[in-house]
Amino acid sequence: MSDLTIFLVVLLLRLFVPLLILRYPLPAIIFALVLDAADQTIFQAWTDLDLTSYQSYDKALDVFYLAIAYIATFRNWRNATAVAAAVFLWYYRLIGVTAFELTEWRPLLLIFPNTFEYYFIAISVVQLRWNEQRLSPKTVVAIAAAIWVFIKLPQEYWIHIAQLDFTDFVKDD
Repeated sequence: MSDLTIFLVVLLLRLFVPLLILRYPLPAIIFALVLDAADQTIFQAWTDLDLTSYQSYDKALDVFYLAIAYIATFRNWRNATAVAAAVFLWYYRLIGVTAFELTEWRPLLLIFPNTFEYYFIAISVVQLRWNEQRLSPKTVVAIAAAIWVFIKLPQEYWIHIAQLDFTDFVKDD
C-alpha cells in the first residue's frame, strides 16, 4: 500500500467512526480512542510520511470525535450533574487545546488533560448496567476526579511531556 493510501484509510476511519458515537456511544468511542492511539504508530511503521505537523492533525481529529461525544451526552444522558461535569471537562480541554495550538507549549496539554473522553466512557459503562440518573453529585465528581488524577494526568505526561508513545515503549522493552 502506498503512503497516501494508508493515510487516507486512517483519515477516513477517523472521520467515519465518530459518527457512530451518537447511535452506539460506548463501542464507537472506544474504537475512536483506539484509532487515535494507533494512527501515529501505523504511520511510523508502514509509511515514510513526514509527521512534523502530526500533533495538529491529531488534535483536530480528537476535537472532531470528542465533539460528537459531547453532543451525545445531551442526547443520551439524563443525570444533570453528569452532563454538567461533561460540559466542564469538554470546555476545559478545548481551552487547553486552543492555547496549545496558539503557543505550542506542550505542558498546556498536561494542565488541560482530556478527561472528558474517559469520563464519557465511564458514564457510558454505568449506563450498561444501571440508571446513571441514580448517581449522586458526589459520585459523579468522584468519577471525574479519579479519571483526571489517576488516568489522564499520567497519560498526558507520558504523551505530551515525556513525548513517548506505545511504539517507543515496545522498541525499548
